[in-house]
Amino acid sequence: MHDYYHHQYNKKIHQATIAVMLLGIILSFIQFICNRSLWFDESLLSLNIITKNYSELINPLEYNQVAPIGFLEIEKLFSTLLPNSEFGLRIFPLLCYWVSIYLFYRVIGYISKDGKTILLAVSLFCLNSSLLYYSSEVKQYMCDVFVCLLLYYLFLKKYQNKKMLLLSIVGSLCIFLSNISIIILFTIAIVIIRDGITQNKTNLKRLVLPLTTWALSFGYYYYRFINNHPNKKSMLNYWGESFMPINVFKISFWDFCFYKTKMIFFSLLSFDSAGIIALVFFTIGLYNLIKAKNKNILFLFLLPILLQLILSIFKLYPFDLRLILYQTGFYILILSVGIIDITTWGFQKIKKGWIAWIPIIFPLMVCINLFKNYPIKVEELKNSVEFISNHIQPNETIYIYYGAIPAYKYYTETKIISLKNPILFGKVSREDENKYIKEIENNKNKCWIIFSHIYDTENKYITNYFDLTYKKIFSYTTIGSEVYLYDMTEIKKNY
Repeated sequence: MHDYYHHQYNKKIHQATIAVMLLGIILSFIQFICNRSLWFDESLLSLNIITKNYSELINPLEYNQVAPIGFLEIEKLFSTLLPNSEFGLRIFPLLCYWVSIYLFYRVIGYISKDGKTILLAVSLFCLNSSLLYYSSEVKQYMCDVFVCLLLYYLFLKKYQNKKMLLLSIVGSLCIFLSNISIIILFTIAIVIIRDGITQNKTNLKRLVLPLTTWALSFGYYYYRFINNHPNKKSMLNYWGESFMPINVFKISFWDFCFYKTKMIFFSLLSFDSAGIIALVFFTIGLYNLIKAKNKNILFLFLLPILLQLILSIFKLYPFDLRLILYQTGFYILILSVGIIDITTWGFQKIKKGWIAWIPIIFPLMVCINLFKNYPIKVEELKNSVEFISNHIQPNETIYIYYGAIPAYKYYTETKIISLKNPILFGKVSREDENKYIKEIENNKNKCWIIFSHIYDTENKYITNYFDLTYKKIFSYTTIGSEVYLYDMTEIKKNY
């Protein structure tokens, strides 16, 4: 009778896990079909994808953009199948997310046999706002998640025939798909070598094939696409604060550790202000795994984090939110282990039924933060342009703030935007904001000003001046974008 109830209990947990996975798919599809506007960074990469052919994408990209070659080629394929549409550019990240849900479920299943831990981990993965957002981002970061989980799935899967051959082929292909693939492949190699030394020495001989193919593939990719890259200097400047300082005696080192820890548990794991609670349970889970000497989990989930921190010290690969997106599952699993361990211990000691419900609090925390603003939108330039289209007159000019130019160019290139009025493209002038004023005042008619991807408070500086100087006819504000119409045919008398 006990076995029957145990079976039914496990069956319900399995059904709940499948339901959560389906919920993740539904939420990501909602994020996809909301068709939010491309934001600044997406626009720059998208312009490269839609304006270059397949062979041109192999060469360094324009606008200081960098992305894996395989990812770019797949994006080009989908953008060709669905031309002049953000949907075409976002299909591949969405598919990567859907497959990642399944892969994460399988990887967790190989590592933990506890149904409650699997359910909790899958729930935190599928309700994670960072993953849901990047499932429709025209960037390579969701592909990183997919590649990481695919390689771990193939490594952990219980089969022997041609395992190393499959890892060799897939691993080599993944090097062209994701910049983090080499970190995961190095981790897998270390685990195989460790197992070979301590357990089965035949594993070391079997490692020759994958190591050789991975090394050759990465060597070719590095010297063909990474070495002496013309965008390297700009990338180093852009990611300057994401490189770990090496001197532990300087305050900058501890600042880095503090802010990156906060970034992981507050932003990456989507706990927001409850991130400190997640950090506590993560620490408990990590302690219990170390105490249980579960070396495979510790190697597979902690070594990539350590490797990326080392790479960041040498300024080879930054440690930042989107660049560690693939690590989300690592933190979630260890966090889940800590939550379930404490819950189990508390239930055994106190013997109160309500303690068993503690784990559900954590998915609820994530849900609350997720649905504060869902679907997630960043810079809704399309809404601003639609407002202008509904009100603009033939004799009026449009000034486009420099942060809005990439998205505007993408939408004009794809003919989603087709305004016929004269256009003034703003220039970057962060050292002298008065230059923005002079640029706009060169136009003596009525002028629309479009803001998006606003730096600091430059929009306030510009609009405060024009509010005092000229008559404001229209104003419109949406998420991450603003529009104003000023009549500059005459100056206000009280100015």
